Amino acid sequence: MPRKASRTASRPSVVPVQRWFQFLESQSAQDIALPVTVLFALLVRWCIGLHGYSGQGTPPLYGDYEAQRHWMEITTNLPVSQWYSYDLQYWGLDYPPLTAFQSWLCGAVATYIDPSWIALYKSRGLESHTSKQFMRATAIALEFIIYVPAIVLFFRSQHTKMSWVARQVSIFSVLLQPCLILIDHGHFQYNSVMLGFLVWTVYFAAQESYILMAVSFCCSFMFKQMGLYYAPAVFAFLLAQCFRRKHGTVLFVKLGVAVVATVGVMLGPWITSVDQLQQILVRVFPVARGLYEDKVANVWCAVNVAVKLRSLFDAQSLVRLSTCATALAFIPSCIHLFFTIRRQTRTMQSTAIRVFKYCLVNTSLAFFLFSFQVHEKSILVPLAPALLLIDEEEWAVNWFVQVALFSLYPLLYVDGLQIPYWVMAVLWAFLRSCPACPAHTPTPKCVMVLQWMSMLVMLALHTAHAFVPPPSSLPDIYVVLNVVYCCAMFVAFLAYFNYRQFTCLQVQPTLKQKKD
Repeated sequence: MPRKASRTASRPSVVPVQRWFQFLESQSAQDIALPVTVLFALLVRWCIGLHGYSGQGTPPLYGDYEAQRHWMEITTNLPVSQWYSYDLQYWGLDYPPLTAFQSWLCGAVATYIDPSWIALYKSRGLESHTSKQFMRATAIALEFIIYVPAIVLFFRSQHTKMSWVARQVSIFSVLLQPCLILIDHGHFQYNSVMLGFLVWTVYFAAQESYILMAVSFCCSFMFKQMGLYYAPAVFAFLLAQCFRRKHGTVLFVKLGVAVVATVGVMLGPWITSVDQLQQILVRVFPVARGLYEDKVANVWCAVNVAVKLRSLFDAQSLVRLSTCATALAFIPSCIHLFFTIRRQTRTMQSTAIRVFKYCLVNTSLAFFLFSFQVHEKSILVPLAPALLLIDEEEWAVNWFVQVALFSLYPLLYVDGLQIPYWVMAVLWAFLRSCPACPAHTPTPKCVMVLQWMSMLVMLALHTAHAFVPPPSSLPDIYVVLNVVYCCAMFVAFLAYFNYRQFTCLQVQPTLKQKKD
């Protein structure tokens, strides 16, 4: 039976996505809201999947799509001992074991349907219509098994003081944010699995289920090593919980056992061979690849425009430099989180979780900006916890998503995904009324001006790229300008989110609460 609409209607808003849920509430149709949201999210992902992907039709190595398919091929057809050593020149496996197991599972399903999709060696570069449908379906299935339930449960459980409309808007917005959709279902990867485990980590933290929190976090970084971007924040949170509790030593031991057991189980097939464990470590942390790959909007790539760091320093010196810079960027945030949790009382639980979310954003953004071997797709890592703050930081998160999407444009352009890029960019701007800030949120006028200026800069660079050929001496000028601009914006976001973390104990969160 449909529930009755609340006696006090939600406050009118200029944000279209809120109008939709206000309409459902006024019609006492709340029960269909979540199914419609999920089905619409599914439809968008499937439509994006009808377009191109990384490396389509570009032999001999193709791209990330072929890498994911090839890992299904080798994990299904070869013994475990060869997974991390087989033909490394052709998309050798370079993600942690949970990715390998996921590839094996998907490969087993592919073998049942059509073994030719993953036939050893013979299937290299396979781009048949049916195999592409299968690959797209696996990305959607894994996201809806791991990521989507985590998002729904998180917002339903953490925002009980918010109106029904506000909760539904949050779920809808996070599931429709364009960056993850375009990378996982356009370019093609499985980032939603790693990010889904991160959301489960935050959810279990809020439920005070710290053992499950540790297990889910281990699953995150054992699926993709970029999950370690969150490690300082998670460590500070759990360590503080051990210090503030009467039987903190017991909790510390339990957490240690949970972490060792989880990682040990995933490394189980290789645990008896030191050489194989070393091979996994070398593959997962490829220091030899250099400071960064391609044109990524982090500090080192932006600085490289003026100072050629890779010519001035050797790899080891750059590793030390990036490590020190990264640590300096995230340590203040983690220290603040630690002492906030230590002083936490039972009534401060929601505030502590809020500080934890800020710290996750700050540590992961610090890693993206300053760490060694960063990819442009890694912006998804700080974006995920930022989206969990979408209620408290509406204009900041909306803006962050737009800049992150713009930073991915060079990659998506190479993949031939310009149309999906523009559709998703316009859809996000329309649904979230961004850069025109929501009318019900008190946003400084200067912020609105800066947002519009930011939007005009991005549109200007897009227009120049489309209509003004770059000079022959500077063929990558537009990509470089994209990197420099986005890097500057990400540094500004890092400063802002740090400021918000350090002041959120004094400033009440801007939550859309129900009236009495």
